[in-house]
Amino acid sequence: MKKNLAIIVQKMHETGVARVAANLSTHLSDDFYNKSIITYNISETAYSFNGELINLKTAESNNVFGKLYNLLKRYNAIKKLKKNRKIDVTVSFQLSASLINILTRKNDKVIISIRSYLLKDNSGINKLLYKWVIKKVFKKADLIVPVSEGIKYDLIKNYGINEEKIKVIHNYYDIEKIEELSKEPIEEEYKTLFESPTIINSGRLVNQKGQWHLIRAFSKVKLKFPTAKLVILGNGNLEVYLKNLAKELKMESDIYFLGFKDNPFKYISKSDIYVFPSLYEGFPNALSEAMICGVPVISSDCKSGPREILNPGMSVENPQIQDVLFTDFGVLVPTCDGVKYQAENNLNKEEELLADSIIKLLTDEKLLKWYKNQTKIRMQDFHQDKVIGKWEDSFK
Repeated sequence: MKKNLAIIVQKMHETGVARVAANLSTHLSDDFYNKSIITYNISETAYSFNGELINLKTAESNNVFGKLYNLLKRYNAIKKLKKNRKIDVTVSFQLSASLINILTRKNDKVIISIRSYLLKDNSGINKLLYKWVIKKVFKKADLIVPVSEGIKYDLIKNYGINEEKIKVIHNYYDIEKIEELSKEPIEEEYKTLFESPTIINSGRLVNQKGQWHLIRAFSKVKLKFPTAKLVILGNGNLEVYLKNLAKELKMESDIYFLGFKDNPFKYISKSDIYVFPSLYEGFPNALSEAMICGVPVISSDCKSGPREILNPGMSVENPQIQDVLFTDFGVLVPTCDGVKYQAENNLNKEEELLADSIIKLLTDEKLLKWYKNQTKIRMQDFHQDKVIGKWEDSFK
């Protein structure tokens, strides 16, 4: 007999969370599940999904009264949906959706997926209040699924979550599909761009992703490799700042902001190095997908995810590294400080190390070639066939 499965996600475009939710709906068998995907507001859908998409029509609000209204509307709508559709299992992504999932429990098994460190963007009384709520509410979930061992450690240490309620399930990937997409030709206007030494990054242009540190580090790379190019894929509220920084560093003709791309893989696969300067993560899809494309990667040793991907034998409890670490599957560098420097500021230590690691790989063709092979080997551990069964076991 089929299980009635509901997936709650805030939106179905742009974010890695949206992609994970869409992939889960696609790869779970139609023979065993009736799938409903509940979203807060559908402005667009960027990822393929499988199941009935339900729009709660509650757009985000910036004022307190709007937030409370949306919260009540979502709570009532999801509670009604669970009852009417006789939902057996509900999986939620992100903090807001997870709290509502737990509070609207009917007869369903409640599973919450934690994709990044909780309350990383909160401070003061707001953070204390949310932390108290999480401690009280999360323990009522049937299962908590962090995407990394680092997040599991955080849940136990900082929120007092019982380890028996936690099951780590890493992200998984349709490797064959990504490889196929990576072989698509790029537009004629960009072909000559990838004939130069090319560094690439993809992700939202927001504080978390730290792209300004990469831009500043790239200024040193240009001294060694004058023809090098930097490509940045994605949209976000830091676009103006990043473009101005490139201009002030006199590199506006060498740094290409190509915006959000439905198929970023065709650009990544034609690049020499993928650089991931994030300040924090959960389990970074962008980094993993670049590795599937067979591109050597350099990543910050941020919390959490990169260390588990590139250097799986290293404990998540160890302090963050202070120097460049050449691991079996990629290069780890110290996480930058997140300060938005201007062009006139000298590179800090972490930016210097990031630049040096890029120069090292571009200089050492043998090492670059070795990493191209190693990245693809590592990503076989995250093949969908190996991971999807862990989700299915969780639904029992």
